[in-house]
Amino acid sequence: QRLPLPTYPFERQRYWIDAKSPLPSSTGNSVTLETKKDIADWFYIPSWKRSLLPHSTSLTRQESGNEQWLLFIDECGLGCELANRLKNQGKNVTTVKVGEEFTKLSEGVYTINPYNCHDYDTLLTELIALNKTPQNIAYLWSISSLETPKLGEFLEFKSLLFLIQTLDKQKITERLQIWVVSNQIQEVNGNETLDPEKATVLGLCKVIPQEYPNIICRNIDFVLTDSRDFNSNILDQLLSEFSALSSDTVVAYRHNYRWVQVFEPVHLSAVEENTPLRKHGVYLFPGGLDSLGVVIAKYLAKTLQAKLIFIENFTFPEKDEYSQWLETHAQEDEVSGKIRKLQALEELGAKVLVVRADTTNSEQMYHSLSPENIGQIHGVIYSTGITRENVFCSIPEIGKTELEQLLDAQFRKYVVLEQVLQNRKLDFCIILSSLSSILGGFGLGLYSGVNQLTDSFTQRHNQTNSFPWISINWDKLQLNAIQEQKTLGQTSGVELAITETESVEVFKRVFSIGEGTQVVVSTIDLKARWEHTFKLDLDSKYSSQEVPSSRYSRPNLSNSYIAPTNELEKQITEIWQEVLGITQVGIYDNFYELGGDSLIATQLVSRLRAKFPVELPLRDLLLQAMIPIKQAEMIEQLLMEKIEELSEEEVEILLANHGVVD
Repeated sequence: QRLPLPTYPFERQRYWIDAKSPLPSSTGNSVTLETKKDIADWFYIPSWKRSLLPHSTSLTRQESGNEQWLLFIDECGLGCELANRLKNQGKNVTTVKVGEEFTKLSEGVYTINPYNCHDYDTLLTELIALNKTPQNIAYLWSISSLETPKLGEFLEFKSLLFLIQTLDKQKITERLQIWVVSNQIQEVNGNETLDPEKATVLGLCKVIPQEYPNIICRNIDFVLTDSRDFNSNILDQLLSEFSALSSDTVVAYRHNYRWVQVFEPVHLSAVEENTPLRKHGVYLFPGGLDSLGVVIAKYLAKTLQAKLIFIENFTFPEKDEYSQWLETHAQEDEVSGKIRKLQALEELGAKVLVVRADTTNSEQMYHSLSPENIGQIHGVIYSTGITRENVFCSIPEIGKTELEQLLDAQFRKYVVLEQVLQNRKLDFCIILSSLSSILGGFGLGLYSGVNQLTDSFTQRHNQTNSFPWISINWDKLQLNAIQEQKTLGQTSGVELAITETESVEVFKRVFSIGEGTQVVVSTIDLKARWEHTFKLDLDSKYSSQEVPSSRYSRPNLSNSYIAPTNELEKQITEIWQEVLGITQVGIYDNFYELGGDSLIATQLVSRLRAKFPVELPLRDLLLQAMIPIKQAEMIEQLLMEKIEELSEEEVEILLANHGVVD
């Protein structure tokens, strides 16, 4: 079942925008939120620019001394030195080191097993009981050196995930700042030794503040070649970042210089000549019959009469089994959809070969793709096949098993692909990624992490191999208009996403940009989207994602206004009115038709979770319940289930504390 997701911020729709004072900006230039009509203006190249650190906060030593700090200490010694410096400033510092289990070594010094989520629960429970609830967290487990052995696969993503899940369980809603201090993550000058597994934590960093408006999450990246490479200069830089009024969420230090990430627009006009595409060329799609890959394959077949090779797993039926499969499986079955795509390509006259292999198994891939078996390959177009709909879930809903399966499997696929293509003479290799690795997205923590892995692996490949890959970070796609519109309707603005025709145009234009480049595709001005998503109102006591100060009249909707019929519905519609800035919301009104987007959905879910003492499942909430009456039914059912487990006295306390009417 397909999931109606909230749009990326300002996804080619109209929104009510309250006038407010401008956010801190290094340039002060205003940006617009209008759709760029010309496809040539949709392209950006990631870059870095020198930046000065803004002035520090003017907290007195007494105010500063009351701050509670929690440090996750690295194996290189940087965290220990940092803890000492913070203590000398009068901060209250608790340190956590990697260990086999939760242990209190001494006052304010603990160890935990980073892969045991229960250890995080135990740690936070103790700190809260000691009145040491953290206000600032410095996460240094993403610092390592060539001398210190790697602690485990995807430690950084998994441990930060468990930490945030624990903060969620503990209902910590006070203002919290998290600094993810790293090395081997950001490519600034091209000389860094990159670690794609470690870089997945950046995806989580983007999504955390989108799902938790009370949390600010920043990444500060350094170069650290050995365990004694850090010096007082790095410590000074870190401490300055901690105390500065900076709205920069991604910062890199290279020697004495501070760099911030930017995205430079490039104008790519249509180019029909001098592309590496060949007539009758042979093109490999290792990700299988993925939607975007098939769209590109269709273009290659129609215009170049190309031969197309798709890799599917061993469960994919043989050609003589297609008819039987389609007859015995539902219309929405994933394999049935792939078979129909395959048949459509063959109807165009395309020569199509389906190779069955485990793409995580190098031996199988070497054999299946050997020149003896398939001959020459001219180009590779790789898509993960992972859609944001399939992995859409809030941070608390990300499970350990699916996390490991997704990240571990995808990393192995890239390693095997790199090995198999090593000695192939190709015209090009294009890796398809997503804009979510840059903008994050509500409910897209896992998806953003996977695409960050894609970006970082491609960057590392281009540093260490003579034949570079091109990666494309795609904006939201709408490739099957009839089916998608039928399923999603107007809920997420799918009619305004990149169409099939536009995606082919994007693909053709990317070749004009040169070899070994990461190309970002955004239909809206990317600077505007970035600043709206990540720039912080640092002078406010609360998050920049505040409710609108003014209210607007209810717009003309397809349904009539129906007032709340009970107290629960009234409480829910009042929350909707606050976050949407609308004077009246009816119990049958649709969130997206009222102008809601992903940022407003963040506030809505946060308010509902804070108001009602139940665990609201994000997938179900956005799939079934984006009208107030459905949310009331869901919350009432969850409350009843919870009440059945409690005594009468506990029920009274629960309802009283949350202002819920019995």
